[in-house]
Amino acid sequence: MRTLRRPAVLAAVLTLTAGLVTALPASAADRTPAWHHPHSGERYVALGDSFVAGPGIATQQPGGCARSDHNFPSLVAAEIGAKSFTDASCSAARTTHYWNPQTIGAETVPPQLDALTRKTTLVTLGTMGGNDVGLVGLAQTCLVQGCSTLPTQPFHDAIDALAPVYERLIADVRQRSPHATIVAVGYGTYVPRETCAALLNATNADLAYLQSMIDRLSDTIGEVAADEGIAFVDMRDIEGWQEHSGCADPAEQWVRALNPYGDGAPLHPSTAGMAQMADQALEMIEPLLQARRASVRRVSAAAHTVRLHAVCHGPARRPDVTLRVTGGKGLATAATFRIGGTTVGTDTRAPFTLTRSARPLSDLRGSVHAKVTLEHGTVTRTTSVQASRPRCLR
Repeated sequence: MRTLRRPAVLAAVLTLTAGLVTALPASAADRTPAWHHPHSGERYVALGDSFVAGPGIATQQPGGCARSDHNFPSLVAAEIGAKSFTDASCSAARTTHYWNPQTIGAETVPPQLDALTRKTTLVTLGTMGGNDVGLVGLAQTCLVQGCSTLPTQPFHDAIDALAPVYERLIADVRQRSPHATIVAVGYGTYVPRETCAALLNATNADLAYLQSMIDRLSDTIGEVAADEGIAFVDMRDIEGWQEHSGCADPAEQWVRALNPYGDGAPLHPSTAGMAQMADQALEMIEPLLQARRASVRRVSAAAHTVRLHAVCHGPARRPDVTLRVTGGKGLATAATFRIGGTTVGTDTRAPFTLTRSARPLSDLRGSVHAKVTLEHGTVTRTTSVQASRPRCLR
């Protein structure tokens, strides 16, 4: 393959720098799910940048985000039989666009987090962050003039500064979608170890420098995910990337070099690459969903066994009343007791009892209630139970 001239290289990379979105018509932003099925299943929302959106991969969706219906989240959604799927990923997105609108030409795309609801059950976070730290500009430098002698600290500092951003993101997702399984996604292997004509003037040292920055970004995402107790999909674990790099025959490439051959974008996954990413994501996501569904069944069954008892005891002139929750199959973690609309106490340790003098409580009107929290795995549910007022409260 002949080496491209510098003007052609700059044009290709500048297209990537612009977010690979200018060739598509702008339209009003649409947060309607990509599909909605009447059957039961996951309500899935995908967030991310162009490595998620899939610029240049058929079929491109309306709007300016250069988003394909064959990107890896779309393939995941189809495989798990999602009830609904909303793809909020957008090319050229930065982490700020999780919270803030993204302007693309004449179009304004809503903040990606706005796609979440309390009914969302699955969220994939990213990839995101490459545009924040200037990886596209670095790739241009590495391929055109070399980069291996550049100082590493500025890129390291920019990448490390994203850790608290990712922490805030996870906290916000948990608040907006408290029942969702959250999965962070890292960047993959985007350049091979050994150079070729398709990678222009880059040496092996330049490629190693570029991939090291991509790796540091993925490592940061993975470390935050571990600290926050969520799953992490490491796309670098996909076997065969080196044999399917931008140096391979065009039909065998999972990630393009500078020539996308009408399928993908420069230094982005091809259709085949997206399929590999979907398989890698599913290896993590499917067991998580199965475990959560099992937890939902266990918690639901346990909720049906919860009972509230209200018992008077002690001398008739100065009786006490004990409120006690039983059942829950060992999954109960807290019980809040009420009489009418007044909370009289909470117990967060078994056997979940509350003993009070009956006289002050007798002035409270209404039935005796308990709100019981049950937990298993990542699933939390509350159930309410009621008991008749005992004799000493009448």
